[in-house]
Amino acid sequence: PRAMAAAARFARIGARLSGAACVVGGTYLAQSEARCFSKAVNSKVPASAVDTVPLSSLGYTLYQYEICPFCNKVKSLLDFFHVPYATVDVNPLTKSEIKFSEDYKKVPIMRTEAGEQLRDSPVIMEHILDNLKASGVLSAKDFDAFCSDKAREWATWADKELAVYIYPNITRSYSESLEAFSYIRDVPHFSALDKATNMYVGALAMVFAQGKIKKKYNIIDEREEMFDKLRLWTKEVGDKPFAGGDRPNLADIAVFGCVRAIKHTGTHKDIMANTDVGPWYKRMEDTVGGTSRRRRA
Repeated sequence: PRAMAAAARFARIGARLSGAACVVGGTYLAQSEARCFSKAVNSKVPASAVDTVPLSSLGYTLYQYEICPFCNKVKSLLDFFHVPYATVDVNPLTKSEIKFSEDYKKVPIMRTEAGEQLRDSPVIMEHILDNLKASGVLSAKDFDAFCSDKAREWATWADKELAVYIYPNITRSYSESLEAFSYIRDVPHFSALDKATNMYVGALAMVFAQGKIKKKYNIIDEREEMFDKLRLWTKEVGDKPFAGGDRPNLADIAVFGCVRAIKHTGTHKDIMANTDVGPWYKRMEDTVGGTSRRRRA
């Protein structure tokens, strides 16, 4: 009975996917109609400046799902600027890790050592960029260039047009859904029961919900339609190394975060094999570099 109740809960949550949102691990990950970035960063920042970024004192902790595209957008920005952070994986069923947030039960949520709580990836990313500017790491000119009107337009596209295809593509079958949920095995603080319930029951329930999500977004062929979205992106990049030119901009970071979120899945392999996004993605991997995450709980 408990397993059936858990599955039903996953299915109900999955069916509520709407707007620029993605369901991962059975929870509705929404991007609110938060204010858009009014300022920006040009990522043509000297390596020495990035290496000395003073934001480590803020003590960023990101409450997340490891394969959530919106969470991965935030992590990609932090990694790009070498800003240290910690992550806490949230249990999709109990959400006990974010019980401090009484009126908001979605991810990502960012907390600072000062007790500040930030919600939604656009708001979190703007906070990070504001602090990079305030700290002197980024000039006003660099800040504004990183999120030009076009970069903001494509970052919004990543939320509303690309991310919505992640869930239907990683839950086409039970085996694919299990593969996507396999990250749960590595969550340090989950008990054996937490891992089994979230992985096996959750994976099954999300397969059941997949059809409803496709119907909601009028998706016929989730694979080919996702490929088409990514081909549109590479057309925007054109013959430049990045959409931002010689270095990535906000749009590059947003799209990269969505694709990197599922890097350990067959869906990711299919993307690399069936679209021309691979060369750009490899340049992004090399430029963003390794993670600046210091702790995963």
